[in-house]
Amino acid sequence: MHTESSDKREDNELLTKLRNGDQTAFAEIYNQYRSKIFVYACSLCKSPDISEEIVQEVFIKVWQKRDQINTELNFGAYIKKITLNHVLNHLKKVAREKALQQQLFVFIEAIRNSTEENLLEKELLRTYDDAIAKLPPQKKLIYNLSRNEDLSHDEIAKKLNISKNTVKNHMVEATRFIRNYVNQNGSVICFLIAASNYFRSN
Repeated sequence: MHTESSDKREDNELLTKLRNGDQTAFAEIYNQYRSKIFVYACSLCKSPDISEEIVQEVFIKVWQKRDQINTELNFGAYIKKITLNHVLNHLKKVAREKALQQQLFVFIEAIRNSTEENLLEKELLRTYDDAIAKLPPQKKLIYNLSRNEDLSHDEIAKKLNISKNTVKNHMVEATRFIRNYVNQNGSVICFLIAASNYFRSN
């Protein structure tokens, strides 16, 4: 039966090997801490998919910074702190993206409601509409219910008889697809220029 001191000694040996670039030691540490990190991340961000991504990011960071690991300090606390930082960064990014998306929709509505005949604006709107048209049927339906009919995730879930989480996942994926599609078509910068010009002229 292992004592606490022998466990600590084994951990120290593993961490020393890891510091020296031993991939087997890294794999052992990954297997030892992966589920703990996943549960901790999930308790903070409430998303298994995002938590899985965070687990991978945390261990990439551990490997990249392996020479900075202090074998005398509690590694569990160290890796937990890295996880917390990744979760906080993710939540900040989500908040930022949400704000940017909201601005994007305000710009789109402003252009839709504009009486100006501006070819660039029309082209940008067409790119946005093309992206929506390319969504799979259920994603397109959910996206339009949210954006055009202004229904909440709860209302959409009840209307379509699916879970709120399914609605949320479809919205995240649809928004990501539209953003990437518009970006790949090189219209984002033009779009923002067109939008800012519109607001300056009114």
